[in-house]
Amino acid sequence: MRPLLDRPAAWAWADSFTEGGFVLAGGLVVSAHPLGSRIPGHVPGAAADDRWVTAYRIEDLASGGVLVYAPCLGRWTPALDELLDGATCVLLDGTRYAEGGTDTVVRAPRGRSAAAWHLPVSGTDGSLAALSRHPGPRFVYTHFDSANPLLDPATDARAAVTGAGAEILPDGAELVL
Repeated sequence: MRPLLDRPAAWAWADSFTEGGFVLAGGLVVSAHPLGSRIPGHVPGAAADDRWVTAYRIEDLASGGVLVYAPCLGRWTPALDELLDGATCVLLDGTRYAEGGTDTVVRAPRGRSAAAWHLPVSGTDGSLAALSRHPGPRFVYTHFDSANPLLDPATDARAAVTGAGAEILPDGAELVL
């Protein structure tokens, strides 16, 4: 892939785990923050490492806006709470709405259900409850299972999420920090 990608302009990999992250053209600072060691099933024989579940913090140096992208959360951690401090906008994993709900139709690798891989949105231990500890940022759910009731604007699940101040954006939405 490198020869193909180098045709328009030469590029180099940057390590987002470097202390302080790295600066992209245009003044965005990107830093990676490890949140868990759950190894994906499609990587057989991989060594345990706390970087397998990673959130990204992207700061716009010009505006001061901060976006946090936290995909594939298996559980809410104190490290995630710290990462959200000062965030302007947070994109969260919304794969499953309910613990043990019918929206868990996708099977994870090695036959495990998505329940073992994704924190539910609802419930006392779900991500929506955790958001109440962070009143400042804009919260947007992303990465939905095809049977997730959050995709239907007429469901009680969607009403609960939007009533709590979180959003489900339409395809093609643009976020500005």
